Amino acid sequence: MHRMRTNFRTAATAAAAVTLLALSAAPALADGHSVLRADLVGSMPAPASPVVAGIAPGGAPWVNGPSSVRVREDGRIDVSIMGLVIPPPRGANTNPIASVVATLVCDNMVRVSTGPFALSAAGNGSTSTMIQGTRHCDDPAVLIQPTANRAVYIASSSGEADDD
Repeated sequence: MHRMRTNFRTAATAAAAVTLLALSAAPALADGHSVLRADLVGSMPAPASPVVAGIAPGGAPWVNGPSSVRVREDGRIDVSIMGLVIPPPRGANTNPIASVVATLVCDNMVRVSTGPFALSAAGNGSTSTMIQGTRHCDDPAVLIQPTANRAVYIASSSGEADDD
């Protein structure tokens, strides 16, 4: 009889631990939902690309290869930029900007930016970091801005809010 009570207590303790773990992990898993998952596209001089949250597109056309951004509710942001350059005749298929930031815009208002990250001469760069202010972000967009000139953007997100 003593052995049966000990087994029951062990099983009950294990069940309680599993339940506690599941309940404490649920909010963390929910935070992984995307606020935005989108491709990035190079900007064109106004009026071809719009002013977003008071930030104008750069004065030269920018093109890029496969580039993307994902912003999650818990503040994780992942940016991957490939081949963001000014093409001929205004450029030489190279990037003249050494570093950029990714700026989150919510409801046409600047919310927060990442720290600067490098952009190679070939226009390649990436960052995976944490930012604040990602919850309750309506109509999200991400702008890629030169670190030295935050009055313009050279690429922007082309997708919509994602709830996965």
